[in-house]
Amino acid sequence: MILDKLQARRWVRTAAGVALATALASCTTSGQSGGGSPASGSARLRVACTISTLCSLVSVVGRDDIDVHGIVPVGGSPETFEPRPLDIVALSGSRVLFENGLGLEAWLQRLLDAASAPGITTVVLADSVPAAAKSSGNPHLWMDPAYAADYVRSIAAALAAADPAHARDYAKNAAVETARLGVLDRWIGAQIATIPPGRRAMICFHDAWFYFDRRYGIKDVGAIEPIPGEDPSAGEFARLIALAKANHVRAVFGEPQYSRKLADALASGAGIALVTDLYDDTLGTGHEAPDYEAMMRYDVRTIVAALRR
Repeated sequence: MILDKLQARRWVRTAAGVALATALASCTTSGQSGGGSPASGSARLRVACTISTLCSLVSVVGRDDIDVHGIVPVGGSPETFEPRPLDIVALSGSRVLFENGLGLEAWLQRLLDAASAPGITTVVLADSVPAAAKSSGNPHLWMDPAYAADYVRSIAAALAAADPAHARDYAKNAAVETARLGVLDRWIGAQIATIPPGRRAMICFHDAWFYFDRRYGIKDVGAIEPIPGEDPSAGEFARLIALAKANHVRAVFGEPQYSRKLADALASGAGIALVTDLYDDTLGTGHEAPDYEAMMRYDVRTIVAALRR
């Protein structure tokens, strides 16, 4: 368990001191700037989001009218994340929380219970996607730009409900972003079309590419860790190597936040290339993927380069 009752009590005690200091600092800042609420236009709406990819979409809709606080740090995995006391503070001071849902953030409810933030509005972004489209239960919907656009519209509606004074700004920003996502979608399709059809197959470290592969006609051969945090058995690993060979997979794709040991072993066993640095659950820690669109473009260039070899 990520958080038992004893840990929760410790978190609350630890966070209380931090929260008090934060509140005092906030009061001082408000006194200097004039204070006010988001509706008055003199202070920004404070929101929280679970992962950095979602924070990027939230930020582009809210822009200068919101203050965004991420929970899982850039470079971290939401599927293996262990919350910290400071995360309680981030939630306690926020008006809106954006989560993905579909089981991605298994630790979140315990964190919410520890934070005691009854006034916070929780928005489950996966709910914005039609049920039939997510019947697989895979949570990584944002890896399809069309579903990312659904997220953006849901974000704008939630921000407008919490901060009506800036509703028109949120709607305008969302319209601009959905148009950009349409351009991104067409660009990705054109890039993937340059891969010979017989080479359009992927094996990844974890099963984050289901919707991306489905949209762009790439065969999703499998994942090293279908269940996050659980290594495959020897038999499962052998079957994955056999699948890689049978489907003429050109490369196995890993992610920086995971150990490359198993990916190395699969690449060696199947006689294929290893790519270590795709991003999906998190933005990049360097300059190559600082926001959602940059992440997707970086990933696509990386995939195309590997599969066209």
